[in-house]
Amino acid sequence: MTMRCTWIWIHGWGMSPEVWGGMESRMPEERHRMFSYAKCGSVDQMRERLRLMIREETAPVRLIGWSLGGMLALEAALEPFECVEPGNGRNEADAEYTPHPIAQVLLIGATLRFAGPDRTKSWPERVVRRMRAQLGVQREETRHRFAESMFSDEEREGRPEYPQWIARSRIPTDFSPEGLDAGLQYLLETDLTERWRHFAAVCLEDEGISVRAVKRPDIVWMHGENDPICPTGAIADIPDRGKILFRGAGHAPFMTEPDRFAEAVRRIVHEYR
Repeated sequence: MTMRCTWIWIHGWGMSPEVWGGMESRMPEERHRMFSYAKCGSVDQMRERLRLMIREETAPVRLIGWSLGGMLALEAALEPFECVEPGNGRNEADAEYTPHPIAQVLLIGATLRFAGPDRTKSWPERVVRRMRAQLGVQREETRHRFAESMFSDEEREGRPEYPQWIARSRIPTDFSPEGLDAGLQYLLETDLTERWRHFAAVCLEDEGISVRAVKRPDIVWMHGENDPICPTGAIADIPDRGKILFRGAGHAPFMTEPDRFAEAVRRIVHEYR
């Protein structure tokens, strides 16, 4: 019998678990837990909370992370491979291996580098710096402006559900004021490119290899084709088999295309099994 998995849902900056809109209810056969940023005043505290949630589980874990949450999920998945050099793997047929504690990672609107100079791949650094400067005096306004920027032109102008999406994105956040600032600093400064390249060199070039007896997690990038915050150029180097694009969608395809998104997730899970 297939072991029941635990899903850990990690939302993005300035939002709350409510932003998922009950998406987890579409997968009732699995166990679901919502990550919370409450009382996390630093990114290290966010990372440690996620590690703790993963360690608490005895069943395989699937991480589903959006935006900032996606970057944190990716870090957690890459961590066991940080000290492994390419070529130190062994064939799965040769020996028993220990499964990675994270069986699968679904990254939504995520990127290896959130802020940068290339607008085809990232958000402008000056925008993130301005958001940090405005947090102290216009915290809610800053959060709301960010929420409004998540949607594509097609979603804003052609979809009657737009006011509902805005209302959901404005639900009070579980981020503390310190956590909001720490999150923006993380988005401004973090670049996971080299860590991803190392992981790819160790694991992805030969899918028959497990590294030091740790089986690699399955990682899928899910992205809105018209994401105005993290453009699709951010994942241009990801092989097509490892990504799913949602036509016309912006930064939150799980919100604006819930049926298509849920079907894609079910298909990913089915193929993984």
